[in-house]
Amino acid sequence: MSATPPSSDPSRRTVLGAGAAAAVSVLLRAQHAAAEEPTPAPTVPEQPAPEPTAPEQPTPSPRRDLVLWGSSSAASHAYDRYPVGFRPVRIHEALAVLLGVAGSTEGVAGHQSHHTVAMRRYDRPYRPDFAYLGQGGVLPSQGKVVLSVLDGRMPTAYRRLPGTVAGVPCSIEAVPGRRNKVLLRREGIGEEVVVGSGPQSWWHTGLEAAHRGKTHLIWTGKNNIMDVSGVLADTRAVFEVEPATSVVMGHFPSSWYWENPSGALARLRQVNDAYRAEYGRRYFDALAALRDPALWKVGDLARFSIGTSPADKLALGRGMVPPSLMAPRDGLHLNALGNLVIAHGLARFLTGAAGLY
Repeated sequence: MSATPPSSDPSRRTVLGAGAAAAVSVLLRAQHAAAEEPTPAPTVPEQPAPEPTAPEQPTPSPRRDLVLWGSSSAASHAYDRYPVGFRPVRIHEALAVLLGVAGSTEGVAGHQSHHTVAMRRYDRPYRPDFAYLGQGGVLPSQGKVVLSVLDGRMPTAYRRLPGTVAGVPCSIEAVPGRRNKVLLRREGIGEEVVVGSGPQSWWHTGLEAAHRGKTHLIWTGKNNIMDVSGVLADTRAVFEVEPATSVVMGHFPSSWYWENPSGALARLRQVNDAYRAEYGRRYFDALAALRDPALWKVGDLARFSIGTSPADKLALGRGMVPPSLMAPRDGLHLNALGNLVIAHGLARFLTGAAGLY
């Protein structure tokens, strides 16, 4: 589990000394979604990879709420793409109904696995430079400020993230079109706070605390799938926050992966195999669920004859997802049918092999 924030009183101008504790929590605004294309991740400071440990075994709970973490798949990006006679389906909403709990998502389209780590873990902060353009190491009393980042790690512009700097609620997001620049927004009005340039000036996520105690469904890394070691390390970092109630979801290939089986498809299979070996009963095989005829026939899915068309049969023969479950002319995201298949597959898994409900 990552470190938790200390309490602080930002009601007056405070000079934080070298021994002061850091604390942070932030909220980012969801914006236009980006397609899941593998892109290289930025250089990040080396983090020692802890030895994987078996998750604790919690008492199954019918009342534990759930949250999805990741990119556009976790956000059900193409939830509103569906055949005539069907309806929009978001995975977290459908799954919550099936389990009788509340569901939410922290999926952000375009996010890579390192973005998910920064959202999930309080102890993996972003490091804005409060000396940039004469800021003087001071968090202003109100409003927003554009800052550079000290180590190249930064959020995207797709969502405004909630968190804190020196205990003061602040949100953070990237500035579109400006390299290594973030927009830090103070939420509320108070006294200026001198934060300097050390740990007290770092932004920490508020989402770890906000979702503590839930079931965590981790579906991250497809956008940087070519960086296998990075995806595996980041997934482990997210899982380790609350291993007793976390599940790692495997990736499904985008339609165009078949055109280059030695590229992204090979890396995706490598990641999924590593997940299966490391997480065991806490690994959910999303690709297997999407290819499972039993799940195609659950409820009102049965009337769409999934898997019977020539295109579906061709894809299934190649080990891919049936196009009936993908957004038309997209090839990247699941449509409403695919989202519902995943929701039913997760419900079966969480109440069965995972032992969480």
